[in-house]
Amino acid sequence: MSRKSTLTIMGTLTLVLSLVLLFSLTTFAEAPKVQIDNEYIRIVVNAGETNTGRFSVGTTGGDPDRDTDQNKHLIYGGDDPWTSYTTVRIGNQNWIYGGETDRRAGSSGLYGEMIQPPTIVDGKIESSWKLGPIQVWQILSLTRSSTTGLLDTAHIEYHVENLDSVPHMVGVRLMLDTMLGSNDGAPFRVDDRGITTDSVYYKQNMPQFWQAFDSLARPQVMSQGTLTGPGVTTPDRFYFTNWGSLADSPWNFNFTPGQDFQRIGEFELDSAIALFWDQVSLAPGEARSFVSYYGLGGVTIAPGELIVGVTSPAEITADPEGFQTFSIIAYVQNDGQGDARDVVAELKLPPGLQLVGSPAQVRLNDLQVGETKQTGWQVGVRSITDGVFTYEVEVRAQNSEPNKVRRNVQVLSPAKLQVLFSGPPGLGIRNERYEPAVFEAKAVVRNEGGTQFFGGTFEILYPLGLDLVTGQNAKRFPGTIGPGEEVSFKWLLKPKDGFSGPLPYSLRSVDERGQQKVENMFIIVPELKSKVWIGQPERPGGDVVKAGDYFSLPIWATNIHDFLGIEFDLAFDPEHLEIVGKTLDISKGTLFVDGGSWQMPTISNQTGHVLGLQAQRGAGNELPLSYGTVMTIHFRAKSAGLGRVDLSGVRVFTKQGVLEAPSLVIEHRDIIIQP
Repeated sequence: MSRKSTLTIMGTLTLVLSLVLLFSLTTFAEAPKVQIDNEYIRIVVNAGETNTGRFSVGTTGGDPDRDTDQNKHLIYGGDDPWTSYTTVRIGNQNWIYGGETDRRAGSSGLYGEMIQPPTIVDGKIESSWKLGPIQVWQILSLTRSSTTGLLDTAHIEYHVENLDSVPHMVGVRLMLDTMLGSNDGAPFRVDDRGITTDSVYYKQNMPQFWQAFDSLARPQVMSQGTLTGPGVTTPDRFYFTNWGSLADSPWNFNFTPGQDFQRIGEFELDSAIALFWDQVSLAPGEARSFVSYYGLGGVTIAPGELIVGVTSPAEITADPEGFQTFSIIAYVQNDGQGDARDVVAELKLPPGLQLVGSPAQVRLNDLQVGETKQTGWQVGVRSITDGVFTYEVEVRAQNSEPNKVRRNVQVLSPAKLQVLFSGPPGLGIRNERYEPAVFEAKAVVRNEGGTQFFGGTFEILYPLGLDLVTGQNAKRFPGTIGPGEEVSFKWLLKPKDGFSGPLPYSLRSVDERGQQKVENMFIIVPELKSKVWIGQPERPGGDVVKAGDYFSLPIWATNIHDFLGIEFDLAFDPEHLEIVGKTLDISKGTLFVDGGSWQMPTISNQTGHVLGLQAQRGAGNELPLSYGTVMTIHFRAKSAGLGRVDLSGVRVFTKQGVLEAPSLVIEHRDIIIQP
């Protein structure tokens, strides 16, 4: 089957020859990609130079109860995804998420700046682009299907944040180029309809899910998209249509109710779906998330002349405030030798579940050989109910043996998160630097409820005096947290220059319903004072000084903002210390090795003085924050005892002026000289 190009009959031969040449050139060159997978499905994200960030979904082992759906397409693209793309509409402009395209799909949209390439983070594939004034994250992970209960579904999430100082109208369109293995024409199945033409659903009548399969008797692949319920963001509009219309138009597109899924001007069916979250105003700094699920669908099938299959959520979360409803869908296919007459489907519920707004018996009328019809019911469960419930759907016909199928649904208590946010009480100071230089803030999140926690974000906030260490994201996206499961997030922070005291930081968590919770912490950061000081003696073999030893003393200037230069005198005890080589025993410090002026001092071993040292870095060459040595003096220990070294007349030059004591801390040094 030819795919994803605008063909004419005359051009087919040319295309085939081109494809043969292209295949010969690319057989040994695998497209760059990032992939996560398990025993059921895989998600592949394009990491190439073009179409970066676009993704495909396919099976690996597929449904463990079916041997016909291994290594099949669910979203077209395989190892080189490009046909599906996401549009972020900002004002009147359509921005395409990810890298620029060299093909048809999304070629008319705008493209932004990559902030984070597709990267595996905590088992998810995350990426981020800046689209005009909006930053967007794409988070793809593996989650449980609502109907199979297995990790056979792609969790597709977009997180948008307004970085601007003014509000913007922002909307998202997710287009998926759906496919069932090699079948692009299987009907979509929604409630009691089999859909094969352009169709739309709106938020007020949005189904819980849709499914697609080619045959109930011999299904190859059964796919499912989840539109409402826990963990997903119900779209404002949802379309079934052909791929070509969506590929060529990044927002509004050519939609003709009743038209089949054949691309205009071509001869093959090519189905796709589009979810719209319509534009809303996003205030400065405001963020929102949009989540959809797509993967395998769970249908319990009873074979027979009248094949009956049923599907419903595998788990229902009880609503603590009232009545929770869910859908049960039944598919019936005539696999007999003749027409089935007057077919009836009946739902039989156990105590604890009850029908909502429809009769238990539904007439499907006659079914031709091979024909499939479907019907659905809404069923409710009260908040105080929990446990496993088994329901039954029976089908009967006047001229066929009845058939029935049973399926379980488990009612669970809601998710309940316990969050432990922790960090150290304070920092220390060692050698005029923070000890440790950075600290770790950690969030441990545990689900104490009976069902999964879906989506949400956890974000570290640091409003004053702290910064994230470069390379980290403030936001973390946990995906799905199962009952009893625990996830943890870590952030490395550091104090900003010039800030001290109890500095605040917080953890903000936002669940899938937008409810926020903030946990506050403080860390005590001591003040790093501007200081000129004499370091510990340094000598080969250690810092113990004995009579007759040669050793070095570094003079430090630390934590001085906009440092330009320094002048000072130094006094030492001539009875115990001497500078043998005079100026040869004085060397420039690290603060002046890259230039500037240097005036050597006058040295007197008799009086024990080093007088008139001056050093300047030069105008325009100031250090934003000094941390280094002014000079190093090489001494000899003359005799045992206590040799004191003092600084005097210290003046430090900065861009703002001159610093002297007491604004400047001066620290002297006593040298213990052993016999």
